[in-house]
Amino acid sequence: MGVHDSHASSYVSSVEMVTSPETYPIWRTRKPVVLVLTDKKSKRKSSIGGLEDMDADDDDYVDSAVFLHHYRYLVVTPGAETDGARLGRFDSDSDMDDIKNLLNKTKISSGSLSALNNTFTSNDGGGADFPVALWENPFLSMQEEDDEMMEQSNREGSTYSTSSFGGLSSVDGSQVRQQKKQIVLEDLPYRTLDIDISTGSVIKNANMDEENLEFTEDGIIIDNWNGEHDATFNTYRLREGLRKAYQNRDTEMPSSATDGESDMMVDLQKSRKRIFIVCYHLPVIVSKDPETGKWMACWAESILAKTANSAFVSAYDPHWVGTCTTGSPIENEADRQALRSLLASMDCTVLFFDENVRDAHYKGFCKQVLWMAFHHVDLLDARDPAFGMDFNATSTEKYTDGSLLDLESPWDQRQIERWWEAFNLVNHSFAAEMAKMVQPEDVVWVHDYHLSLLPRMLAEEETKIGSRLTKKIFYLHIPFPVSMIFKEMEFGTTVLEGILHADVVGFHGFTDARHFLSSAKRILGLQSDSLEGGLIGVKYKGRTVVVTMSSVSIEPEIVEAAMNFPTAVNGAAELKSKHNGRAIIAGVDVAQYLSGVGLKLKTYEQLLRDSPSWRDKVVLVQRCLIPGARCLDEARTVKEIRGIVKQIKQKFGDAVIDYEEVYGSSMPVDQRLALWKAADCLFCADIRAGLNLLALEFVFAQKDSENPGIIIASEFSGVFGILNGALRISPFDMKLTLATVDRALTMSKEEREGRHLRDIDFVSSSGSDKWIQNVLRDLFEQSKFLDKEESDDDENRSLEGKSVGALLASWQEEQFTRLRSQSVISAYKATSKRVIILDFNGTIVLKQAVDSYLKRDTVGSTIDAPQFTRLRSQSVISAYKATSKRVIILDFNGTIVLKQAVDSYLKRDTVGSTIDAPPADVIDSLRVLCADPKNTVFVVSGDNKENVEHAIGHIPGLGLGASNGSCFSPPLREGSASRTWLALDLGVDWASVEQVALKIMAKFTARTNGSFIKRAHSSIGWSYYSCDPEFGSLQAKYLVIELERELAAFDVRFVNLKGIVEVIPRKLNKGIIVKKILRDVAARNQAGVDFILCMGDDISDEKMFTSVFSFVSEMNEDYANVTPSPPVIQLSEGTLLASQPFLVEPPTVRCNNLEEQMYAFTVSVGKKASHASQYVDDARDVADLLVKLSKGSQRAFFRRETDEEIQRMQFS
Repeated sequence: MGVHDSHASSYVSSVEMVTSPETYPIWRTRKPVVLVLTDKKSKRKSSIGGLEDMDADDDDYVDSAVFLHHYRYLVVTPGAETDGARLGRFDSDSDMDDIKNLLNKTKISSGSLSALNNTFTSNDGGGADFPVALWENPFLSMQEEDDEMMEQSNREGSTYSTSSFGGLSSVDGSQVRQQKKQIVLEDLPYRTLDIDISTGSVIKNANMDEENLEFTEDGIIIDNWNGEHDATFNTYRLREGLRKAYQNRDTEMPSSATDGESDMMVDLQKSRKRIFIVCYHLPVIVSKDPETGKWMACWAESILAKTANSAFVSAYDPHWVGTCTTGSPIENEADRQALRSLLASMDCTVLFFDENVRDAHYKGFCKQVLWMAFHHVDLLDARDPAFGMDFNATSTEKYTDGSLLDLESPWDQRQIERWWEAFNLVNHSFAAEMAKMVQPEDVVWVHDYHLSLLPRMLAEEETKIGSRLTKKIFYLHIPFPVSMIFKEMEFGTTVLEGILHADVVGFHGFTDARHFLSSAKRILGLQSDSLEGGLIGVKYKGRTVVVTMSSVSIEPEIVEAAMNFPTAVNGAAELKSKHNGRAIIAGVDVAQYLSGVGLKLKTYEQLLRDSPSWRDKVVLVQRCLIPGARCLDEARTVKEIRGIVKQIKQKFGDAVIDYEEVYGSSMPVDQRLALWKAADCLFCADIRAGLNLLALEFVFAQKDSENPGIIIASEFSGVFGILNGALRISPFDMKLTLATVDRALTMSKEEREGRHLRDIDFVSSSGSDKWIQNVLRDLFEQSKFLDKEESDDDENRSLEGKSVGALLASWQEEQFTRLRSQSVISAYKATSKRVIILDFNGTIVLKQAVDSYLKRDTVGSTIDAPQFTRLRSQSVISAYKATSKRVIILDFNGTIVLKQAVDSYLKRDTVGSTIDAPPADVIDSLRVLCADPKNTVFVVSGDNKENVEHAIGHIPGLGLGASNGSCFSPPLREGSASRTWLALDLGVDWASVEQVALKIMAKFTARTNGSFIKRAHSSIGWSYYSCDPEFGSLQAKYLVIELERELAAFDVRFVNLKGIVEVIPRKLNKGIIVKKILRDVAARNQAGVDFILCMGDDISDEKMFTSVFSFVSEMNEDYANVTPSPPVIQLSEGTLLASQPFLVEPPTVRCNNLEEQMYAFTVSVGKKASHASQYVDDARDVADLLVKLSKGSQRAFFRRETDEEIQRMQFS
């Protein structure tokens, strides 16, 4: 009998069995039956399956399939008399005993695949008292003991249901007596057999004890009624053991343990949590000694491999599950058993598959379907010979010329269906193996697309136990395609659902995660939302699946050791010597179309053609890997590469290119490191690629180089999103790529070092241990979130359906009514000491938009504000000449330094360089202005004090403000060697703030590629400028939410500007230091201030402008009527000028001559909504003004840079 059901994971069938006086008590089926569950369409025609017109290889493929058959025995007595409402009920325990005695000796032959039909007849032997339906249950006594234990532990309303020896009951719960249990069909014991569907015979597995097996004369296994020791009950016993362990996991603590011991035991248990690393290819290298025949194994070079001194191995109990690839063939069962034992000693479980199944799964569906789809190759593109899609990939025929075979149509799905069956079979085999090993609270971490159905299949195995035993992680190491391409796959929905059965789905970059979320929405209609802590959640079948992003680097200790190999050291020297001092461009790529090697070679050829000067100075050392995973693709690509290499050598000579092919998936590590150490540049031109650790290895290998190498990375590769120091290219834009290669070869030593510093910290500190820790943290946080979500659901159920207005109305204690004017008038007349306080805009004038208020140009505005006009330099110069007590306060970046790109500004701390210094003309002008005793000049910056001091701290007489004014340095005296730094005491315990904030920011940094933490005095920043813009903004939003919650007890605020989230004291802004400076200057000899020039370009500079106005308004006020500046503390040693103490607030802010005219210029750099009174266009106008002020009325010509010069000034 053949059954097709593409969705059902099991099939229920009843089979009639008979006996006779001669054969009793042996029961047998009338005709052997095999149930075959398959996704084949109507092509099955025989009882054991098989495709029409299948070749021999196809038959072998089908022959290898094994079906896991579950069955139960049921005895039915048609002549028994019973009430339908009391089906299977017994009125006395003695009835049960009689039935047990009657059937204890009954034996049933399982045949090939047997079960009992509900029409099976038997002599009742007990008349009408014999039950109508009787299920086999040899474990009833154990279940009754469990019931008694549960009743003792929970006397109130126990709802635990168990199967009993009795029949199915439909009696109303109020009529069921306490000792009578209802049967739950799924809880009934079941038997299991492994059936070879090609022969219909039972497969004896390792768990069957052959000594206890009984057979009929023709070799059929005999089942014993209620034979609890029968081998066919092994799977059920395992399931019940897991179920019991899961239910008792919280009650296994010894009662004698003290509270402290209990905590210790729980912590110990948590620290040794079992984790299964499940990957199709085990990260091991297996070989066989040709002389002795002994198998040997060692760990491979992989992020999944077990490494010495691993924190992961010491903190958890890991176990690896997968297949292994061997250089020597596995010839027999003895070889398999030897490999099982060998790999078991390495904490590995190995699975074996027939060659046809293995090829159909890996070379077929994985490499010909999933790999191309996941790399954004759609079905029509797959028809292009460039991709070498091979519908005969699993054939034994070898391809050497790169031609396509058997491609009748791009829609030919014949082979794909066959590959899909193998893909299902392999995933199901992994799931069945995992189900035997897992225990409650284990973590199963599935890696990559080869096993994308495993999370679903393992969840289905756990459903048989009745609970989700394990936490599941699925991590994809290749790109994830856009939804449009994913829709094209016939089985795309099933693959997507398989992945979504995991608790955490991980990717190396946000682009892939975004495509996954889009596919979940567009294909399955699922919605995603941001969770607490910056995680992303997808609701799927009542569960929240967490989507996370985390990148991994190389293992620095292993690479460091390999770099000292003599072959690596000598190999680098030999390469340099071989190429006679030429600049070496290195490349190591898989010889497949999507690696972009052809585009790279074409670009290099064009470089040599367009720039003859490079022909004697550069060499491309290209190594192409041929792994044999995509034979046609590799054959065609190698043919193309060889042709281009030959053409380059013919035109420009053999010395310009060094090309070799390496058979295998990787080069030996010592050869790679020799190439990295010798190279000046690594050139990657991938068309589509996931995370490539070779580029990260190149960065690490260059760490001791005096002139570090540069990486040229394709913007379509996963590594580009990680390495901030790489130069970006599009391999399709040859002109841009040529310019980038030329730039890399001519780059200065300083920029090379700066770019290398951007990446070396991540590469050296983000090995697999840290990556695993980050992913597991997200998994455990997901568990906490789900627990909280369940409690919130209960709490919110009472509020369901209520609007915000209804809630406010129900919570308001007093009625909110309309004001009655007469009541106010009466109260007014009856009183004599009245106070009236009114708001302005929106209260006594018509409400207007805030932006139009700032722009001051709204028609019909009720506020008469001064016009926001362009600054006239001559007005400032005239006021400057007419005054003698001047204060000039300037912002730094964007004001006296030309505004540069935000990314380069925020990467400063990562690069390790200081901020750009102002142009020489500005430095000279500041020097002149500071030398004038009538002037007090300050530059106030948002950067840290070290960077500001490095850039302009050498100018005598110039005061500095750093970290938005939280710390400052009074003007440097002529001849002083060092500055004295002071700080404002803003009443915040900053050490405690840092302790909390850094922990939270570190968590977001770990899961956000390209982000980093920036620390300054009284400021902690999280920079996300170089991250994916969408994901960075999303993470910043939820970082602020978490920081607000955790830092609620501190007087701090949060600023999210220019790609950075900053935590600063609530009182801190540039206006505080501006008012402090103005007050101190005004207090000198009670002289006051008669000229103020304040210029800035940023929103943070707006507080400087308002502080100038505030200072002017408080002139000649008593000190008691003004808000004092914060206290000042001294950060560094040094002496202060007596005339500029700064440490003590002046008692008055008074001007001696009230008749003196005062000039105040607040100037915004750039025309925009601002509190400033006037504006200039950019920093060049500021520089022009400073030069003019320094030279009096003499006209100064400040040369404006061209656009090309401005472009070069920006740090890219």
